[in-house]
Amino acid sequence: MYRWGASSLLVAGLILLMSCIAWAQTPGSFRGEVVRPPRNEHSAGLLYLMGADGNVRRVIVSRAAIDYDSTVPAGERKQSAKKALVPGTEVRVTALLDADSGEWTASRVEVIAHHAARFEDDYPEDGKRDDESPSPPAMASRTI
Repeated sequence: MYRWGASSLLVAGLILLMSCIAWAQTPGSFRGEVVRPPRNEHSAGLLYLMGADGNVRRVIVSRAAIDYDSTVPAGERKQSAKKALVPGTEVRVTALLDADSGEWTASRVEVIAHHAARFEDDYPEDGKRDDESPSPPAMASRTI
């Protein structure tokens, strides 16, 4: 009969620990349309994506590979796919969900198409409205 030695228990413990770490981050793939970040929020290295259900998801993209999908015609491609990540662009994201923080960290972002005509701009680039009356935003700013 085999007896468990200290080294065997150590190896078994390490394997168990590594498998628990793997479960801590859940991989996922999802699509969405790039939308503007909420006002006064720092957005460098982040993307805000609105899904088909209307919910907005914040994704960390600072270390992600950003490319065009093969279905995007060459004539519609900008110099780099990263420059195409503007409001109205549809993307496919492969990311990990951190179970503790709830943050999505992308490993890959694929630009699928640009639909700027569908995007409703609720404030201009300078952040100032022409009218003084406040109006509700085009979408609720919430993070999943």
